[in-house]
Amino acid sequence: MHMLFSQSCKYAIRALVHLSSNTDGPSLSRDIAHDIQVPEHFLAKILQDLARHQLLDSFKGRGGGFQLARPPGRISLGEIVHAVDGNGLTENCLLGLPNCSAESPCAMHDWWSTQRQELKEMLEGQSLADLTSDGVLKKIAK
Repeated sequence: MHMLFSQSCKYAIRALVHLSSNTDGPSLSRDIAHDIQVPEHFLAKILQDLARHQLLDSFKGRGGGFQLARPPGRISLGEIVHAVDGNGLTENCLLGLPNCSAESPCAMHDWWSTQRQELKEMLEGQSLADLTSDGVLKKIAK
């Protein structure tokens, strides 16, 4: 999946994994960026996008910051990918052709339709809780 997700999406996943293990209240974007070793300004924009998509709650002022809007088991990897990268991965033509459809398919259409559906089901079937229970992903969030 390394090539499938944008850098922003990878950072979003890492930030959400990190936040899922922090239940002490909201975390500042600069602290999250430091902890997961990503650029602070880049992450701040990503966190705002996640809040707009109701995956994070954002609090201003003293004691403010970001925290998960729902329990990790109720946030799917598909929601995260959609919030950051849009739905192009699971909806668009693999070759980027604007008019590709079942009626006017490109050379990859039939194969990609099957792969795309499997990918969509995998992304929706994987929750943030599933990711945080994996030792490898816990390591990248720290």
